[in-house]
Amino acid sequence: DDYDDRWSGVLALQGLAPYRLELDNSLYVSEDGDVTLAIEAEYDLRITQRLVLQPRTEVGFAFQDIAERRLGAGITDVTLDLRLRYEIRREFAPYIGLRYQSQVGKTGNIVEADGKDTEQLFFMAGLRISF
Repeated sequence: DDYDDRWSGVLALQGLAPYRLELDNSLYVSEDGDVTLAIEAEYDLRITQRLVLQPRTEVGFAFQDIAERRLGAGITDVTLDLRLRYEIRREFAPYIGLRYQSQVGKTGNIVEADGKDTEQLFFMAGLRISF
């Protein structure tokens, strides 16, 4: 329950892959030398000129066991989002969505051993603002 500051250096690569797939990859190296990786991908499916369905996925990896963060080596978690947004203007778009999150592999085993759920489902609503 105690919160400790954690410092990390981050090397990130963000861009547009073929077929307009947006990628955001981040490699983290903590002050203790722990290495983790987060890979995100999303795609905009235009239903109309203003209505957009956006599937999104994120996968986390740990390169070694990190006991203080309750992470096991390998794939740590998977997140799947499905967002529906209405672009009032391209820079201003409210959205609603669902998020499914799961801890997997060794991390999932650690979470289960703690007596917690490895899977969660969220409803979300928000506002996307870009400038």
